[in-house]
Amino acid sequence: MAAEDQAPRTKPRPDKAKKRKKPKKDKWGQPLSAATVEEEPSVEPEQEAPAEDVTPAAVAEEDAAAAVAEGYEPCKVVASGLPYTTTEADIRKLFEFYGPLRSVQLSRFPDSGNFRGLAFVCFESDEDAVKSLELDGFKIGNRYTRVERCRVTASSNKKRKAEFQTDPEKSVGCLSAYVGNLSWNVTEKDLRAFFKSSKIASIRFAVDKITGGSRGFCHVDFEDDESLEKAVAMNQSELQGRPVKVAYSVSNRG
Repeated sequence: MAAEDQAPRTKPRPDKAKKRKKPKKDKWGQPLSAATVEEEPSVEPEQEAPAEDVTPAAVAEEDAAAAVAEGYEPCKVVASGLPYTTTEADIRKLFEFYGPLRSVQLSRFPDSGNFRGLAFVCFESDEDAVKSLELDGFKIGNRYTRVERCRVTASSNKKRKAEFQTDPEKSVGCLSAYVGNLSWNVTEKDLRAFFKSSKIASIRFAVDKITGGSRGFCHVDFEDDESLEKAVAMNQSELQGRPVKVAYSVSNRG
């Protein structure tokens, strides 16, 4: 076939010509190779994880754990430099402004039993205990009060372990109850009025051998089992502003 008989090749139309792509450059202005562009992964913005629901109980546990880790008693502060005339009611009124209290313990002179200006205040929550530190330097009368976190000691560790122990079980023939956390000035008359629905045979106070004062607990002997059960049912009832501990006596002397 002659060359002139062959169909001419179609020339590309100018409007159909492919546009040349501009070479991509990196942030330094250098051209990127095709392989680099293909291998470069697409980056999607990271999505934040949804916030977890935190309950007040969980926060309280974390605060208590943090206090222990720092060497402090959780929920507890110590107030020193208080006037000797300060009463437990005065201290409660002062600290209850920051939250509900679990207990207030006054330190006393061993010889006289009088208040020595030092008190341990335990709150229901560690958060309230921290807030009460605002009272540090608070003036009461002519004295400036010192309020700080209560540090963990060997005795406090033993006390904490004892708090988790279960109450003693009732032994056969037991007619006696242990009554603790009593105010120092509680009398036999006060206890008989406290257990007025029970028949009491005798009351035996624990007495300090040196001072002759009360040690804050006693044993109460009852006339019958029904009276004992009524008394034990009053565990944690309030007497003179303090929750009284009532449990079966370990040893029965009745």
